[in-house]
Amino acid sequence: MDEEMIRFDIGDEVRVVRDIRNDGSVYGKEKGELLIEAGAVGVVRSIGYFLQDQVIYQVYFPELDRSIGVRNKEVIDAQLTWQPNPFYRTEQVTLNQSLAHQGEVFANKGQQVEVVDFERDLASGKVKVQVLINQFWVWLDLQAIRKLDSADIPFQ
Repeated sequence: MDEEMIRFDIGDEVRVVRDIRNDGSVYGKEKGELLIEAGAVGVVRSIGYFLQDQVIYQVYFPELDRSIGVRNKEVIDAQLTWQPNPFYRTEQVTLNQSLAHQGEVFANKGQQVEVVDFERDLASGKVKVQVLINQFWVWLDLQAIRKLDSADIPFQ
């Protein structure tokens, strides 16, 4: 069994990296209801496992007076600089720079591309976004793309 590593101790402050919604296990809340917003800071109260190999932290959020179980991959150290992810999957965005591989440009600054996925490095807290460019999936820093604005949309 490949067991996850415990990254935090009881008493550590952590920050959730995505919205936490009710999976049906929180009494008095509708299934799917938002419980904790991405970026909220709480304190680890206990540590356990789900299915014997997934670390679950019981985190208390004092501003909401609520404790929630969160998975290891859903929290980072609260001391890291918070970098919210402003993009969503399938969103059309614009490149802030041209991109090249082995000296050959394969995407131009201003080109529209589609967000495929995103991930957060749990050690640094930084977000990377995967985009679809000319049938290739490419991982980029958040600074490499921006939301579309009216100048990016051709007049029809």
